[in-house]
Amino acid sequence: MGRAAAYALATDPGTSELLLLDRDPVQAAALRDWLSDRGGAAVRVAPDLDTALSGCDAVATAMPWAPTETALRAAVRARVPVAGITRPPTAELARLDAEISAAGGTALLPIGLEPGLTELLAVHLASRLDSVEALEICCGGVPSEPREPLGYTAFFGGENDYHLPIAQREALALRGGREVHHPRFSGVVTREFEGVGRLEAYHDGMAPWLGEHPALRGADCTQKTLRWPGFAQAVTELARLGLLADDPVDVDGARVAPRRLVERVLAPQVRAGADDRDVVVLELTAHGLLDGRPASLRTTVLDFADEATGLSAMARTTGFTLAAAARLLAERAVEGTGWIKPHLALSQELTGRVMRSLTGRGVRWLPAHEITEAERPHL
Repeated sequence: MGRAAAYALATDPGTSELLLLDRDPVQAAALRDWLSDRGGAAVRVAPDLDTALSGCDAVATAMPWAPTETALRAAVRARVPVAGITRPPTAELARLDAEISAAGGTALLPIGLEPGLTELLAVHLASRLDSVEALEICCGGVPSEPREPLGYTAFFGGENDYHLPIAQREALALRGGREVHHPRFSGVVTREFEGVGRLEAYHDGMAPWLGEHPALRGADCTQKTLRWPGFAQAVTELARLGLLADDPVDVDGARVAPRRLVERVLAPQVRAGADDRDVVVLELTAHGLLDGRPASLRTTVLDFADEATGLSAMARTTGFTLAAAARLLAERAVEGTGWIKPHLALSQELTGRVMRSLTGRGVRWLPAHEITEAERPHL
């Protein structure tokens, strides 16, 4: 994600200089050299965080939450606005907002593909209806072709090198504006996507602040993850057998959490290889009233891995969005202090700028348009 964001920022005509910082200086130097071969802004590797922050106009972070929080606090002290792709722990949001506000800092996050574009495009749809009754979001990255054993390929990491999206938990949704929960991997339906094929969608939760936007208050909202058909059933079967439990069991004197063992076994089989390519699909459908009559609007984002740069579709859609947000912060186009929720802070004009930055780099976007009853998904 950081590589894609750096590529977008380095090749943006508005960028004069880009500083890279990574815990692995060799990796940062390799990225600098890769970017330098593509022209654009001057790219340097910063030796430390304080040096990187000195004199810069904005920061873009693509890291797990712990290092993101460290960078965020340093940027706030330096009065440099920050955009990041990482979702802070829900329990820390109020404290985070208060601390950043008290220090006069600005943090625009999370702003990647999901969360990020999902909420921005939800408002893009909702603002075009007189009122919204229901919003359905489908989002996911899948390999170009399903691959055994799960039809899934991991193109980026998670909490550790063996992380897989198979943990059992409740998935948040909204019913009449109130929070409800569904078992993760439940509510499976299939959808046909032009240029991709038939995918399945299952409950996977959403940003809990989505319904705070005035246009979505009181609406039914669901968000489902897209995978090749069969993924949800396979994970559900593993859970039914007790193989995804987090409570350790005794195995010949060793205490082992079943899910961790399953991840260790499966991760090497699904890790992306040099020849693997991915596809990202994001589709939102809003139902409500338009000019006093029932209507449904839809918007779709579609992207494919880029052979020229080697960037995956997931890296592109996430990193390019982050880069666009950092550009808005550098220009002081987004105002306010504290933790700023992108879908509440960005006007439709600014959302349009973000989307044009993506489409200018080859991401396909079909803006809000009305669909017929036959085209309506029932998720």
